[in-house]
Amino acid sequence: MALRPVLFAALLLLPLPSLAAKPGGGQPAKAGQILDLDWRQLLPEKERWHFTAVAPPPIHDYRGEGSPPAVQAPDFNVNASLDGASVRLPGFIVPLNAIKNGSANVFLLVPYFGACIHVPPPPPNQIVYVITNRKTAIDSIYEAYWITGKLRVQTRQTRLGSTAYELTAEKVEVYKY
Repeated sequence: MALRPVLFAALLLLPLPSLAAKPGGGQPAKAGQILDLDWRQLLPEKERWHFTAVAPPPIHDYRGEGSPPAVQAPDFNVNASLDGASVRLPGFIVPLNAIKNGSANVFLLVPYFGACIHVPPPPPNQIVYVITNRKTAIDSIYEAYWITGKLRVQTRQTRLGSTAYELTAEKVEVYKY
């Protein structure tokens, strides 16, 4: 019986299947090649061992939803070899500009659903600031999307958190499981 809590704790530490693309190995893309990335590859290689794309538990005090926002961990360490690469990255969209008719052209891409103010936002090196030239129809914030475009190492500050990457999106498509 004493083994049961230890086993349960060990299971909590296992990473759940994430929205992982085929690993691109973090290698620089050849001209015209699009790298399929997963979120682990946005980290410097020496930091990837502790990555998990699992949302942390919500943080509430006695005020419940009226609690102050959760604090973002300030990790700006990036994979500099991805600067300027054409990439495809899966994730969830958090719109930044006013959504009219269910569309937006500036948003954050995050590795898990629910990255909001009561769940600590992912660190900046796990949030991508996305800009598109045209409004993108967002059918549901509960859906995962593939975002394809040019990735830059670029720090941004938004009202929802800081980011360490910027992606100029050429294509936004619903993620197919």
